[in-house]
Amino acid sequence: MQQSDSKINTVEASLLRSPFATPHWGAQSGSAFTVRAVTSIKSPPSVVLRNLVDISNYPRWNKFVPRVSLSGTPNTSDRTLQAGVVFTEHVDMYGHGKPSGLVKMKLLMTTLEEIEDSGRKNYKVVWLGKGYPDWALRSERVHVISCNNESSTTYDVWETFSGPLALLVRLFVGQTLVKRFAQWNHELKLYSESTPQDSGHS
Repeated sequence: MQQSDSKINTVEASLLRSPFATPHWGAQSGSAFTVRAVTSIKSPPSVVLRNLVDISNYPRWNKFVPRVSLSGTPNTSDRTLQAGVVFTEHVDMYGHGKPSGLVKMKLLMTTLEEIEDSGRKNYKVVWLGKGYPDWALRSERVHVISCNNESSTTYDVWETFSGPLALLVRLFVGQTLVKRFAQWNHELKLYSESTPQDSGHS
């Protein structure tokens, strides 16, 4: 059942009380819920993927997460997310635009997968929330980057929250997360449509 919706131009975002299963945690129940946002981007999937995992450019386009810190990597000068990397998002949850108001969220990137379908390259990126003990709060965000044609992509991102604290997350920031996911998609769309298309992941 859909609880709330938000739109920014061509982005559709919603909070779902029937949560999506995720690769690591699978199907969740109880107080679990999913926040999801979907948009179409006039840019190849490889460009969208590059902009998603290249955190050095986040300050240029990403007002929701204007900064990312890396930890636990052999080469911290590499500002590209990859499987096994532990990182911290500095999140502007309420859109104040003030560095002092950023909230830190620790994450582990588990998956960067290329999926070929009828000759088209699609991508899946997954990261796990690591800021709370798993028994208290589990969160997993899945990004699916699907090729419509050589110059058009569907970007679908969802995050499922479960565990005893999920109810509090939904009650206190559920509506805000819907808005911020819509913002994330919209800003990634604008940036991807304005960046060069001759480079990126092949």
